[in-house]
Amino acid sequence: MLGLILLAAGLIVLLVPLFIEVNTDSQKIWIVGGGALVIGMLIVSIYSGTLIDFRRNEFKEYQCILWFRIGEWQKLPKIERAELILHSYRSTNTPNGISPTLSREVTIYKCVLIANGTKFLALDFTREKDAVVALEEISERLEKLKKIDSKL
Repeated sequence: MLGLILLAAGLIVLLVPLFIEVNTDSQKIWIVGGGALVIGMLIVSIYSGTLIDFRRNEFKEYQCILWFRIGEWQKLPKIERAELILHSYRSTNTPNGISPTLSREVTIYKCVLIANGTKFLALDFTREKDAVVALEEISERLEKLKKIDSKL
């Protein structure tokens, strides 16, 4: 969210002088607007995730910086099944005397892959719909693998 805010602020700083006359030096405008754009792009491009390649029987947990995924492919163990688990907890911020103390109930939807009788990998989703779609796709891929294994 911060990255998107910085991107928008940078664009506003760069575009406002095109429509309104300002008394600020154009170099300062370019430095502030360009700096906000660069920092915003950097923040937006930093995230992490998990890739699963069922054809090659591998998975990769990665960190993404400037849209380059950094991580090592690892062998995927034989997955027995996938389950959807709900994890609910109360989220509160630390009271600091300035901002109000807020608390709310948060639910995380976990698509859990079971291998060798234990949890192997948990994929977290904030929306139930996304978790169900992921679970269905994983289950479908597992069924295809079972059919291929049974033919061999």
